[in-house]
Amino acid sequence: MKDFFDTTYAELIELCRPWSVQHAKAIFRSLYKDYSLEPLNAPSLPREMVARFSEQFYLNTADIYQESVSRYDGTVKFLVRLADGALIEAVLMPERSRITLCVSSQVGCAQACSFCHTGRMGLKRQLTAGEIVAQLMLARRWIRAHPQWREERGFHEKITVNNIVFMGMGEPLDNVEALKRSLTILCETIGPNLSLRKISVSTAGHLDGIKNLLEAFPKVSLALSLHATQNRERSQLMPINRRWPIADVIAYLKEFYARANDDDRSVLIQYTVISGVNDAEEQAQGIVDLLVGLPVKINIIPLNVVGPSQFKGPEPEALERFRDYLHRSGFRVMVRYSKGQDIDAACGQLVVQHEKQAASESISRA
Repeated sequence: MKDFFDTTYAELIELCRPWSVQHAKAIFRSLYKDYSLEPLNAPSLPREMVARFSEQFYLNTADIYQESVSRYDGTVKFLVRLADGALIEAVLMPERSRITLCVSSQVGCAQACSFCHTGRMGLKRQLTAGEIVAQLMLARRWIRAHPQWREERGFHEKITVNNIVFMGMGEPLDNVEALKRSLTILCETIGPNLSLRKISVSTAGHLDGIKNLLEAFPKVSLALSLHATQNRERSQLMPINRRWPIADVIAYLKEFYARANDDDRSVLIQYTVISGVNDAEEQAQGIVDLLVGLPVKINIIPLNVVGPSQFKGPEPEALERFRDYLHRSGFRVMVRYSKGQDIDAACGQLVVQHEKQAASESISRA
């Protein structure tokens, strides 16, 4: 059977053609505008088509297994249970005039970045495009069901998720075909109606995937997790660098954005600052040397230490010096602190905690 959330509008039109292509619009509106969990109940659909589609389709809604709301900034962390029982995370982040949803693209991650909580899980499986889209619709339904949360943030009554960042569990470009399919669905005007410019795909430096993605969706926003500029130290932190050295990634991006010739576009550079590892002035200068000529915004993020770790976060003074050095060098730079720190909003925390608890309970029962 096929998942409604994994179906593009063009595909649905073709499937509805024996009856009327207008029925595709009715189903999409039911799914994405009315948030219906039973899209075949639309009164305009012919009985024969409903019977046929009931045999061919299901709706992968995903369930909120656990939710936590930060008392500090209103961030909402969802532990999402998929149809096979696998758990992923999605994070709802209210900002001044927008609501951003951080979505997962995999169950776990194969990249094994040394400071990443999700990387410790390994890769369990890829998400389907439908499971990615389901995260958005789950969050939108939650917002509609919690008007007090919206009102406390000062949002108008019709606001919903209007930005998506692929920065949750997984390396999105390890799952690039499902990613691209989800982007097609997310940007359908009659569907979720998101703009590519309001969707950001984060990558650890998957060069083949970057090329694949930007060829298909040249207007999508890209976020690059940098964390180090020299091959030796970056390969230690991020093993993906052994396959695609960061200089090769940056060289391609410089060439691509030069061809794009769009002054409003830039790459978001994410740099997690780790005390004694990548927070020295020489490393800041390395960023300057590497990125010169590439339109970028830089977010420097103090390491959010989770559980036992060989790393520790930077001192405030060191973080400020690092930021100021980049700023004096002509870059747009901002210090970004992890949202929802009181609810374990760092990627992978809740899933790993749940797995540890389940394993402990299993041992106890044995």
